[in-house]
Amino acid sequence: MRKKYIWLTDTHFNFAFPWSLHRMIRHLQASEPAGVFLTGDVSNGSHVEPNVSKLARNLKCPIYFVLGNHDYHFRTIDSVHDDMRRLMRSHSNLNWMTEKGVVSLNEEVAIIGTEGWYDARRGDHTWLKWTFDRMFTYDFRDLSCHKDRVVLYRKMANESAEHVAVNLEKAFETHTTVYVLTHFPPWFEATYDKSSWFVKYHLPYNTNTAMGIAIENVMKKNPDKNVIVLAGHTHANCWVRVSENIECRVNSAEYYGGPNSEEHIVI
Repeated sequence: MRKKYIWLTDTHFNFAFPWSLHRMIRHLQASEPAGVFLTGDVSNGSHVEPNVSKLARNLKCPIYFVLGNHDYHFRTIDSVHDDMRRLMRSHSNLNWMTEKGVVSLNEEVAIIGTEGWYDARRGDHTWLKWTFDRMFTYDFRDLSCHKDRVVLYRKMANESAEHVAVNLEKAFETHTTVYVLTHFPPWFEATYDKSSWFVKYHLPYNTNTAMGIAIENVMKKNPDKNVIVLAGHTHANCWVRVSENIECRVNSAEYYGGPNSEEHIVI
């Protein structure tokens, strides 16, 4: 029997009124999904732990999630990750995909995921000097120059690409279709501004090119398998068929617990 999953992204709960978050939770409870997918920017670093914990306490279904760039604001990256590990130990329905590895949803379909990062390989990376991430995430703020930050962005993107490639290969040992949760679109074609005048400024911030290349390489070796990437970050709906066996979907933002932009995925 096929089951319904609900996919949300960029909820930014730190901006939500308390009743908006309560309303969303009530809606999710009433929908009775088999699971919830969250593809990052759940909140910001100061609020991400209590917000994720509140979801876990109030939802009986599994929650499969990755973090986004806003989830690290006003924190170090390692301290946020420590919080997520602690939450998983406290809530059996929480699945932080970076740590969880491969999770089977049924005999044919598995789910994997990791945060990724933008790698500044597209467009003009000097634009990244003026992002909130550079000012608010302590790992970036404390570096002395822009060049060092770009090196770190690319290191994080490369590590995420390797993580996804390894887990894709592992998942394909037992499953034919894999969903990948990540925050940053791995292909520039999946961003809203690919034909915009601002493209050279937005693309270094909006894409994780390294992950896209890694996924394509794995799928060339597995032509009889399928991968569906679910991403967020850009706050705009987009769907692209990258190849015969690669699909990428980007969902719009949930707008702080307000108007509903969830997507139902039947697996």
